[in-house]
Amino acid sequence: MFRLLLTILLVVPLLALADEKKRVADLYARGLAGEKQAVIDCISALEATLARTPDDQLARVYLGSAWTLRSRDLPIGPAKLSALRRGISLMDEAAKAAPNDARVLLTRAVTNEALPGFLGRRKVARQQLDALVRQIEQEPAKLSAADRQLLYLNAGEAAHRAGAEERAKELWQRGLTINADPKLSAEIRSALTK
Repeated sequence: MFRLLLTILLVVPLLALADEKKRVADLYARGLAGEKQAVIDCISALEATLARTPDDQLARVYLGSAWTLRSRDLPIGPAKLSALRRGISLMDEAAKAAPNDARVLLTRAVTNEALPGFLGRRKVARQQLDALVRQIEQEPAKLSAADRQLLYLNAGEAAHRAGAEERAKELWQRGLTINADPKLSAEIRSALTK
């Protein structure tokens, strides 16, 4: 009886956390696709996660990214700038707190790469993506196969934007050797035709 109770006390919260992570991932994906309410709900869910686990840097970096999405959705004005600054600050805090967490660094880099060029974050993104490529080539297990594909796609995009065409093609070719996500593979093939 005690063992059953202990199992229930340990497993049920883990299942609830797994469900919450799935819900947040769904909200984040819908927010990326442009759904404004999903961004707001994602921010609330991630803030609740950080209230429970303040050292969760992956949640912090996603919260920062979600705030940049919130900025995207706001009209031009002080609130838009405030949301953007908050997002960048949260992502930078997470990267500083978890300098060896490849998922945190990848999320920050990909978000920075997606921000408008005039914000000056693309240089930070390219440096981070290049460092991650070097790290992942030494320790591929630090990222899932799909995340490695995403890394090569975005590192190639960053190189392309910087005018390093050969490097971009090399990175995209590496990404094509990973068959984890058909959508990412299609995006990489499309990038190679540029």
